[in-house]
Amino acid sequence: MASDPRYGPRLGGARLQVGPGPAARNETLAAFAFNPTTDQGFVVGLPFLGGKLETEFWQVDQAVSSGIDDDVSWRRAGDLVFLAWQTPDDGSTDPSLLAEAGYSRLLTLARRLERPCLLRAWNFMPDINAGDGDQERYRRFCLGRAQALEQAGIHVPELCAGTAIGGRDPVLRLFVLAGSRPGINIENPRQISAYCYPRIYGPRSPSFARATALPLPDGDMLLMISGTASVVGHKTVHEGDLTAQLEEIERNLRSLLNESAARLARPQLGDFGPGSLLRAYVRHQSDWPLVRDHLARAWPGLPVAGLEGDICRSDLLVEIEAVCVG
Repeated sequence: MASDPRYGPRLGGARLQVGPGPAARNETLAAFAFNPTTDQGFVVGLPFLGGKLETEFWQVDQAVSSGIDDDVSWRRAGDLVFLAWQTPDDGSTDPSLLAEAGYSRLLTLARRLERPCLLRAWNFMPDINAGDGDQERYRRFCLGRAQALEQAGIHVPELCAGTAIGGRDPVLRLFVLAGSRPGINIENPRQISAYCYPRIYGPRSPSFARATALPLPDGDMLLMISGTASVVGHKTVHEGDLTAQLEEIERNLRSLLNESAARLARPQLGDFGPGSLLRAYVRHQSDWPLVRDHLARAWPGLPVAGLEGDICRSDLLVEIEAVCVG
């Protein structure tokens, strides 16, 4: 693919590091500001419930260039680019149209920047569970996203780790990390791959992998784990029971970590350790203390951000995503 003179020449591989604070001598590719008292990153439009992870920094060891193209904000370093797009969403427009428009812009720019491979995606939308049957807003969103991916020639092997969470802020926010080379997708043996869900979950299955591993230039692997909930096979389990859902999520995360360690031949990825962090999306604010305490027992000392948000299924109370390195 020829270089686009507007964005300069292709650069070499960048080492990506994710943490709760800026690392010395590193450049910030992206930052998510969860606590409203901070103003140094993208906002996700969800109330901050607590935790030590007030800002999440995605940093690289190379200079970062940035710009805005077709309303998409981009920040690029080496073979990586972080893209962000948002639009008002007051419920008057079909989410499938918004999702298709947004992902089409993101994917077009990723290709133009010569970083067409999806590595991680986050999707935040209002009223994610509103609507009945196939008219549910999340199902409509999945339809539009799938159409945009299909039009861009991106199919199951190219899907990446992803999160989709609902809130009250009337804005659709899409964030994508992309690169010049694909990551390594990992599926959870305890769960059916989301893109293989049966028709009962909507006209198009959710388009994401359970986790994506990114090989780093120094030989490490950065493992990015999708939003993980109390789902076994394709079914929700423990409806209405927060403690049981947390225990099931813990089993799913440990299963996914073990699968990643085996697939990548990296025993150190078998559990969360130094360089790991968690985001917990909690449907009801009053449930946060129980979620916080459970995670502190399961993985002591891990930086955690608690955010109030609606999970993509109305019978789920909590969802947890993670990043670790090994």
